[in-house]
Amino acid sequence: MPTCFVCKQCLLSIPLLCKHFTICHPDYDFLEYTCSENDCNRTFHLINSFKKHLATHKDYNPCSKVKSPRVTSGDNCSSSVNNNCSSSTLNVCINNGIETSYTPFEKDPSANNCSIQEDYVSSFLSKLYANPLVPRNVVQTIVDDMSLIFDGLDHTLRSSVSKLLMDGNISNECFDHFNSILEVVKHPFNDLNTEYKRFKYYTKLGTYIPPQEYVVGEQLNENRQNNNFALVPVNCTQQFIPIRHVFYNFFKMKNVLSETLLYLNKCKLYNSALMNFTQGSVWRKKQKDHKSQIVLPIFLFFDDYEVGNPLGSHSGIHKLGAVYVSIPCLPPHRQSSLNTIFLTLLFHSSDRQKFGNNIIFKPVIDELNFLRETGIDIDTDDFNGNIKFELGLIIGDNLGIHSITGFVESFSATHVCRMCKIEKKEMKKQCYADENLLRNLEQYHLDVIEGNVSDSGVKEACVWHDVLGFSVLDQVGVDIMHDLLEGVCKYDLSFLLLYYIQDLKLFSLQVLNERLLCFDYGPDKGSKPCILHIEHLKKNTIRLSASEMMSLTRYLGLIIGDFVPRDETVWELYILLRKILDLLTSPLLQKECCVLLQTLVAEHHDLYIKFSKFELKPKYHYMVHYHTMMEKFGPLISLWSMRFEAKHRISKISANTSSNRRNICKTLAIKHQLQLNNIFIKGTLSDEIKLGPCTEITDDIDRQAIRNFIQKNSLDSIINCPWISVKGTRYTPKMILTLDICELDGPHFCC
Repeated sequence: MPTCFVCKQCLLSIPLLCKHFTICHPDYDFLEYTCSENDCNRTFHLINSFKKHLATHKDYNPCSKVKSPRVTSGDNCSSSVNNNCSSSTLNVCINNGIETSYTPFEKDPSANNCSIQEDYVSSFLSKLYANPLVPRNVVQTIVDDMSLIFDGLDHTLRSSVSKLLMDGNISNECFDHFNSILEVVKHPFNDLNTEYKRFKYYTKLGTYIPPQEYVVGEQLNENRQNNNFALVPVNCTQQFIPIRHVFYNFFKMKNVLSETLLYLNKCKLYNSALMNFTQGSVWRKKQKDHKSQIVLPIFLFFDDYEVGNPLGSHSGIHKLGAVYVSIPCLPPHRQSSLNTIFLTLLFHSSDRQKFGNNIIFKPVIDELNFLRETGIDIDTDDFNGNIKFELGLIIGDNLGIHSITGFVESFSATHVCRMCKIEKKEMKKQCYADENLLRNLEQYHLDVIEGNVSDSGVKEACVWHDVLGFSVLDQVGVDIMHDLLEGVCKYDLSFLLLYYIQDLKLFSLQVLNERLLCFDYGPDKGSKPCILHIEHLKKNTIRLSASEMMSLTRYLGLIIGDFVPRDETVWELYILLRKILDLLTSPLLQKECCVLLQTLVAEHHDLYIKFSKFELKPKYHYMVHYHTMMEKFGPLISLWSMRFEAKHRISKISANTSSNRRNICKTLAIKHQLQLNNIFIKGTLSDEIKLGPCTEITDDIDRQAIRNFIQKNSLDSIINCPWISVKGTRYTPKMILTLDICELDGPHFCC
C-alpha cells in the first residue's frame, strides 16, 4: 500500500497518493519524492518516475501491524469477512481472480469529508470560470450534466453493494460505511449547483470580489413595441473593482509580500544602477514624505480597445475603455505575468467622451486616495502591519495618456508634446530637447485658466490632480512600444530597406524575404517577422506587430549585413537605432546611460533628416525627452504597453465566446474577477521553475557519463528536458548564456 513519505500515512492506490500530496501537503515543496516502501528510500525528481517506481513494488507496506486476512472468492468468503471486518485492512474480492485492497476510514470527529469535497468542487468550478473560452452558461450546463452522471454512478454502486450484502460477501457494518461514503459523493454540486450559490460561496470565501456598477449618466434608447416607437431613458453604467480588496488578497498569497520587500531592499543597494521605478528621482522624492511607512508605488494604465471586429460594420459600438493597475516594485519575473495586472475600471469609450473624465474616473481617484491615506492591514507569516500605496505613474500610448490627462488629442495640432511647449514646425527638425520650453506647474495652471488649446496644447485641467501627491508634469510616462517599435523603427527600416533595394540595388526584396523566412531567430522565434511588401515600404511603413518589429530590428544586421559595404554611411543610421533599442529594452542600466541615450537620439535624428530628407514626426520628438524620463522613472521598458495590451486579449476572447452584449462591461468585468478568484483560491502565483515534457534517462552508460561530467555520483534519477523556464526566462539547448562582459577579456559565456 503506497505510503506518504511526508506524514507516513498509507493510501489505497498510487493515484490517491498523488491526490493526498495536493490536498494534505499544499505548502510542501516537492523537489524530490522518496519511496517509503520496504525501506527503499530511493529519491526521484519527477512524480511520473516516482509513480512508475512505486508500481514495481509488488507488496506495499501495510498501514497497520495487524495482519489483514486475505479474502478469496469461494464458499468461505462470507464467514471470513464477517469474522474479520473490524481489522484495519480489508481485502475484498468482487470478481473471481481479482483482488482489491480497501482500508476503511476510521471515524475521526476532526475529519470533515464534506469540506474536502467542497474544496475539490469549488476549485474545479473556479478553473472553469477562469477559462476565457468557457462562457458562464456553459459552466452551468457542465454542472447539471455531471450531476446526472454522479446520480447514475450512485445508483449503480448501491445496487452492486446491495447484491454483495445479500450474497453475504460483506457485513452490515461495511455496507453502512460504504453507503455513508456514497452519501458524501452522491451530490457533489448540491451546495454549488447554481451560479447564485457559487458566487455567494466565493464572495464569502473572500476570493471573489464582485465589480461595482456606477451610473455615470443617461441616454435615450429606441424602444419599439406593438408597432409603437418611443425614446426611453436608460442609465449609462461602468464597472469598478475596489483595488483595496484586490491588493489585500494578492499580498496575502504565499511569498508575494516577502518577495516584494526583498526585491525593494535589493534595489536600494544598487545606487549606481537603475533597475526599477523606485530608484528614479520621482519616487525617491516621494519616499522622503513617508519616512518609515511602507509605501508601494502604483502604475495606472489606460487604453481603449474594441471587443469586436474593429473593421466591421458595428465597430465603435462596443469600444471599451479599460483602466488597469500594477505594482512596479514586484520582482521582474512577477511583473511580466498577466496575473499581476488588475482591472479596476471598465466603461464604454463613448461615455467618457460624453460625460467627461471627472465623472468617469471619480471612483478610481477616491480609491487611490484611500490607499494613500489609509492603506491596508496585512497579516501574514512574514509581515504584520499596514501598507500604503501611492500613484506613481500614469502610462499608456500617447493618445490614451493625452485623452485622460487633458492634453490635446490631435497630433496635427500646434503643440502636441505633453513634456514641452515646442511648436510643430520646430519639432520637425529638433534633435535636442530645449530646456527653456519644458512645461512647469505654474505655467500649466495659467494655460488651464486661459483655455487656449492652440497656444498651449492643454484642453482641460487634469482630473488626476485630485489624487493626493500627483503631478501631471512629473508622473506621466512614455511608451517605447508605440514610439519606437510601432513608430521610429518602422520609418527607419522602411527607408533603409527601400534605399538598399531600389537605389543601391544591393539585394532584392525576394532575397530579403527568403532570408527573413530562413533565419534562425533562436529564443525570439515566436516573434518571427513575416515577409515584406514593396507597396508598404514605399508608403514609409512596415506592417509588423511590435514584437515582430523588435525581432527585425535586432537581427537585421545579421540578416542582410553581408550585403552592406563597410564604408556605407547610411548604415550608421541602423547602428544608432540598434544601440538605442538596446538601451531602451535593457532592464538594468548605469545612470550614465541617460546621457548616452541623449547623445544617441540626437545623432540618430540628425542622420535621419540628412539621409531620408524627411521631417521628424511626433514620435521622433518624444524620444528627445527619453533621457529625462529614464532618470525620473528608471528603465523605460518597465513602462511600455506590451503586457497591458496583452491583457486586452483575454477580454476579447471572453467577449467573442459570449453572445451577450446587453451589458458587455459587466460581463467582462465579472469574467476578469472570476479569473482573479481562481488565482486567489490557489493561494500562490505560478511556479518559478517549469519543465517541458521530460523523459528519464535509463541507459546506464549515458547516466554514468552525465554523472562524471557534472561530478555528482549520488544521483538516482536523471531526466532529459527539451526546455526549462526559470522565473519567466525559457532556456533551451544551443542557447548562448552570457555570464559577464569584461572590458579586457570581453564576454564570458556559460559552458
